[in-house]
Amino acid sequence: MLYSFVTSNPWFRGDIVVICKDLPAEMLRGLNLFNQVRIIAPAPVIEKKLDEISESIPKFKSIASRFYSLEIFRLGKYHKLLFLDSDMIVTGSVEELFRLPGSFYASAELCWYKGKGRSGSNFLSGFREENLNGFIEKPVNTGFMLVDGSVLGSLHYDALVNRIQPGLWENNTLIYTDELIINLYFKGKITLLDTRYNYRARAARIVKEKENVAFEDAKIIHYYSKFKPWNFSEVLATSARNINWLKAYETWYNWYFRFLKFYHLQQKISGFKQESDNVR
Repeated sequence: MLYSFVTSNPWFRGDIVVICKDLPAEMLRGLNLFNQVRIIAPAPVIEKKLDEISESIPKFKSIASRFYSLEIFRLGKYHKLLFLDSDMIVTGSVEELFRLPGSFYASAELCWYKGKGRSGSNFLSGFREENLNGFIEKPVNTGFMLVDGSVLGSLHYDALVNRIQPGLWENNTLIYTDELIINLYFKGKITLLDTRYNYRARAARIVKEKENVAFEDAKIIHYYSKFKPWNFSEVLATSARNINWLKAYETWYNWYFRFLKFYHLQQKISGFKQESDNVR
């Protein structure tokens, strides 16, 4: 994802912040190939919350890192911040996003394209009912978020992290983490962008019908849920029944091979430089 972003956006001169912990040395070396990368660990306050909720809800132990997207809201020094999940490929320039005037943008969840929203009590998707309190008419997928400085800082960050409480999932059988919290907290305050910036090939038909956006229009492709290019059983199953998934997988592999050439070339350059330094 990082390689596709910097390659498709040579104009970008800002920081690339990677939120992670306990990465293997090989992966850290790969990240350090990008000069603009800043690696930050999750704050102790969110780590404590994740330990507590994982103890109360054991199924969260293996997916607690999904909450790390909340960490962007404590990065208060930035005028604009674009958050992308790591299971994305950026195929074109997104410079225009950084000129948008609003404070918070995201793309809709797939249920919205079917005319549905989500219940505020259990987050189940469905059609709006009369007098239904807490209904979220425009739920968003948090794999792509564009926020400005007015949304960043301790005020919102503290409030979001404090919502990581077991009670929030009492009536919720779904495994939604950061997405649940952000949709509830920012309800009605997020402006929808079309799915060019968060394209999910599984929904190609309804996206085309709703927004007239085709696969070829996508600038960011999201390989969400279990539909990962490295899950070969899913590749075979989904590409067999959806030509747009096949196109999406082909795009990912093309970028992957380009990245491998870049990565191994940089490793050779680094090794050559180290040998030269040793000779001196």
